[in-house]
Amino acid sequence: MLTIGAMIFKTMSKAALIASTALLVPLAACSSNDTASETKTSTEVAATDPRLAEAASEYAAWVRQEADALVAGTKEFTDAYIAGDNEKAKSLYAPTRAHWEAIEPVAEKFGDLDPKTDAREADLAQGQAWTGWHLIEKDLWQPAPDANGGKTYQPLSPEDRTKYATMLNTDVASIKTHTDADDFPNSITAESIANGSKELLDEVANGKITGEEEIWSHTDLWDFQANITGAKKGYDLLRPVVVDKDPKLAETLDARFAAVQELLDSHKEGDGFVLYTALTQDQIKALSKAVEALGEPLSKLAAAVKQ
Repeated sequence: MLTIGAMIFKTMSKAALIASTALLVPLAACSSNDTASETKTSTEVAATDPRLAEAASEYAAWVRQEADALVAGTKEFTDAYIAGDNEKAKSLYAPTRAHWEAIEPVAEKFGDLDPKTDAREADLAQGQAWTGWHLIEKDLWQPAPDANGGKTYQPLSPEDRTKYATMLNTDVASIKTHTDADDFPNSITAESIANGSKELLDEVANGKITGEEEIWSHTDLWDFQANITGAKKGYDLLRPVVVDKDPKLAETLDARFAAVQELLDSHKEGDGFVLYTALTQDQIKALSKAVEALGEPLSKLAAAVKQ
């Protein structure tokens, strides 16, 4: 049996516990709200950093410039091709395609333009019609039978040249239609720029470094350079934010972009590059390692600008 004193003490203890709990609940809620407020503020600062909006605007303007150059270059290239001036068309092929390669992650989002303009013969699905750059590439650099499945290559007729050149011009012009649209800049974000830079590097790693992209002309290093140019353009525009948020990542990306460019520069010839077939296996391995070394930190770019 409890004594009267013990009963009073027990009652007082319960009251104290209830009172202290009542005090703790608002404090915990306050602490939780403070944390949420801090998190929200951090996110808002990252999302509204004017440098990111400026980067997106500048990137959209640059894509438009590349699209303009692509349309004009494609017209000059196809005019020479239709006229039968194969040497002029060959000289314009790689420099013109560079404008496509630099903005490919953006252009790929415009419906079926990528397979229509950039499909390789080896990647065609059964029954898929072949059109675009690489069809014309093969007709300009006509393969010997042993490089054409044992069959003698049949050149395209003048009528077919005109047909496929016209189709290429139409498809390329539609890229400009998309990029010229008033709402196009709204589709560009810091994250899409960062992801696009990584996609361009993946293009190098999965196609250019193997020499499979330009299997007839062997102008893969022009494409390689264009992909690196596009990837670095995106990074350069985001770099001021990266330097503030992750200076070590910025330092690493600076060094590794420079390393890739130094290797590419060593293979320059005149206004362009040596043919891919002129590279030794050691030179190809060096390029591959440099691209791989750049790929790992570049994959962190999108997260860095989202912090």
